[in-house]
Amino acid sequence: MNLLRHIVEPERLLLTWQPPDENAPVRTRRIVGEIRMESGEQAVFRYLKDSPDFAAAQAAGFKGFPAFPAEQAETRQGVIESLMRRLPPRKREDFAEYLAQYRLPTPFNQSDLALLGYTGARLPSDGFGLVPVFPPHAIPCDVVLEIAGLRHVFSGDMSAIRVGDPVTFQVESENPIDQDALAVMHLDKKIGYVNRALLPQFHGWLSSHAVSATIERVNGKPERPLLYVIVHVT
Repeated sequence: MNLLRHIVEPERLLLTWQPPDENAPVRTRRIVGEIRMESGEQAVFRYLKDSPDFAAAQAAGFKGFPAFPAEQAETRQGVIESLMRRLPPRKREDFAEYLAQYRLPTPFNQSDLALLGYTGARLPSDGFGLVPVFPPHAIPCDVVLEIAGLRHVFSGDMSAIRVGDPVTFQVESENPIDQDALAVMHLDKKIGYVNRALLPQFHGWLSSHAVSATIERVNGKPERPLLYVIVHVT
């Protein structure tokens, strides 16, 4: 198991949402809000109500994050505390095992903001997830990410994909949904995509730095396989 060596404090987090119903006609993951640290210590949450993603999420059934009233322009009280309830407590006996799933070291000495960003704080029931946005020049940087769209893209034999196999990223400028889409390629075959919320960051990395990635974890169920890659930016 590889542990992340270069952990970077995010400058903000993006709150994403997709319909939790797997039978929904459209399950595109949308960016609906952001969390920023102000005055060095206070976390502020804001819905991105003027964005196309927010409108598309509402059309797909998005009603807001339970802890952050949708009618408020921003939330300033208890933002990090509310989000941390989506994670096991740091003092729990098996917390090291939880960190290991995301290839994070024990002890994890970074902030709660970093912990939320690196784990994603996802629950299987509500469709929410967090995505870290790192300072553009904070290099080297390591991160583990789940390959998006695997079930819809890859129809081959999962046993052919092994931990340690290299993967690359390929721009899909003719993608009908997103012209900035980045396909994840394994042995010259597309197996999925980079999370939409990470695309601006990934394009910046690919244009200015060396980016390498390998398959790090293969799990999930036969009907819903999950693939994770570890990405090193230098």
